[in-house]
Amino acid sequence: MSRVPATMLRLTAAVWLLTSTASAKPPDFEQTTHVAGKAPVSLGGAWFLYAQAEFPGGKSRALAPELLTVSRKSDHDVALHLLDVQLPKSIDGPYKAANRKPQAWQPSPEDLALLRKEWSKLPPATNKDLHASDVVYDRVEFTLASPDKYAEVFTAADAGVDEALKGSLFALQVVERYRPQPMPPGEQIAQVMERKSIYVVRSSSDSMLEGQQFTGYVAAGPGVPIPIALNGPFKLYRLAKGGAAPAAPAAKPARRRPARRG
Repeated sequence: MSRVPATMLRLTAAVWLLTSTASAKPPDFEQTTHVAGKAPVSLGGAWFLYAQAEFPGGKSRALAPELLTVSRKSDHDVALHLLDVQLPKSIDGPYKAANRKPQAWQPSPEDLALLRKEWSKLPPATNKDLHASDVVYDRVEFTLASPDKYAEVFTAADAGVDEALKGSLFALQVVERYRPQPMPPGEQIAQVMERKSIYVVRSSSDSMLEGQQFTGYVAAGPGVPIPIALNGPFKLYRLAKGGAAPAAPAAKPARRRPARRG
């Protein structure tokens, strides 16, 4: 190999490495919440989102687990927030390893106990790995809908979503848009551009919400985007309670003027 191509190759690799290092700290991203109807007032706190994709032959796979917080803004309004943090290695390792097997990973009672203890202390998710399907968030949009608003929110839902919505308690739609990551030299990787999930809550307790999820991914393909649809059950495990709207400050009593003496 001549010196010029070798030098250019080293420069290309150096630029990619420098760009990857510069983006090691995850950038801030916009998050919005829209509430259609009356929001369940018992959602305040921290949650661990676990979802499965089911395939023919009894096979399944866990989707990327996420941590969410919910805070109450008022009696009928809430704000959701996705935490872009590193999961404990004792959870992240088994989750990724199980995705190469026919049965999905599921969180154990020990995993949930650890998350309840450590969720607020987890470090930001730095050093995103494109090969591990890590994503860099650009924007996240939450829509929380009560049954009386389903027709307004889910206007283009397919038959499976429509059937799941019947008799459900409420539904949460999450649209995640991602930023493109630097491509390693000489590689072609179809990066995910968007994930849109609908979580239909069919049962609720103080510690868990569960139901059916419908998730669609859009990946960058050769010329045209590649859509991927994955459906299955989901569970939202409550890690902590809280997030109530702050009480309004008490009104100060009016100061009485002393009576004038004649």
